[in-house]
Amino acid sequence: MRAKYTIAGGIAGKERLDLLARVCEPGTNALLDYVGIGAGARCLDVGCGGGHVSRELAQRAGMTGSVVGIDLDETVLELARADVMAAGLTNVVFRCGDVTNLYESGYDVVFARFLLSHVVYPALVVERMVRALKPGGTAIIEDIDYTGCFCHPPSTAHDRYVALYRETVRRRGGNADLGPRLPTLLAEAGLERIGTSVFQRCGLDGDVKLLSPLTLERIADAVVAEGIATADDVAQLVAQLYAEAADPTTLRGLPRIVQAWGAKPQPN
Repeated sequence: MRAKYTIAGGIAGKERLDLLARVCEPGTNALLDYVGIGAGARCLDVGCGGGHVSRELAQRAGMTGSVVGIDLDETVLELARADVMAAGLTNVVFRCGDVTNLYESGYDVVFARFLLSHVVYPALVVERMVRALKPGGTAIIEDIDYTGCFCHPPSTAHDRYVALYRETVRRRGGNADLGPRLPTLLAEAGLERIGTSVFQRCGLDGDVKLLSPLTLERIADAVVAEGIATADDVAQLVAQLYAEAADPTTLRGLPRIVQAWGAKPQPN
């Protein structure tokens, strides 16, 4: 049921998640602003990773609300707990668990970011997310469409990186182009008042450009294990991507991020 996860975790994985969170924060926060997280909300962050969205949900829900974050990587969760403590938040808890075996209920909000593209049966995970909602609750999902990556001027290194990521995720049971399916998945799970939007970051410098070589570093073992490229090939490609990231004349566009949300119907 669960795909073999492509991106390496642990301490180095948390560092990448920190950078990813900085890049995605404007889009995710705008989404949460639009959908609305009420004070006192009981929230579930599924596949929470480093807990960045968990902390944001906790701040919005306030002290009368609560957040539970669930993820498989206990090392990352320990670092997330330290971040929560440093932020002075007391309404967040993290649990190690497999989201494909999710048996929760009674939540006002269930959120998932960059999770469904890494599971074999995304529809089943969405169904379990919906089951975790109380009637009238809201599911909020963000995920990627790697076909939307772009760069200028054209770069063979960038194109190769995108191809390696998409193929490695595919071979491990996921779908790096899942994003456009999100509204359909929510509708098939029985949600109503479904909305959707697209968020995409690009830039000439900074974290946006560093994310591609850093991600390739974190998937290198998976790429080699799948026999798609050699370790030397990947190392050379990483060096090329870092060189392009340092060049202020190159524009890098990250994958499109599709955002979708919907409400669980009230009983008649």
